[in-house]
Amino acid sequence: MEFYKNELINVTIDKFSETWSHTLDTGDFVPPKYLKKLDKYIYQNLKKKFKEIEIYHLLYLQENGYKLSLFQKLKISMSGLKPLYFVKKNNNCKKKNTH
Repeated sequence: MEFYKNELINVTIDKFSETWSHTLDTGDFVPPKYLKKLDKYIYQNLKKKFKEIEIYHLLYLQENGYKLSLFQKLKISMSGLKPLYFVKKNNNCKKKNTH
């Protein structure tokens, strides 16, 4: 499975902007105090998703054999996230023809 970080970021931004656009319709009858809280909550979740995308990208790099720094490995271990995919390792073993 190929991992495209930019596509994940674009999808995340699209989903969160769609969520935020739903709050614009409620501006007439919801007090601004609650809308500010909602905007803050949406922004915090967006930042959390960006951090998850970064961790999944590091996991992808690690499984493909890239050497990660100690700080990057610490980020992975502290997050507790596991890979959502499995990279198939190509074994360069050829079957012998018995004919």
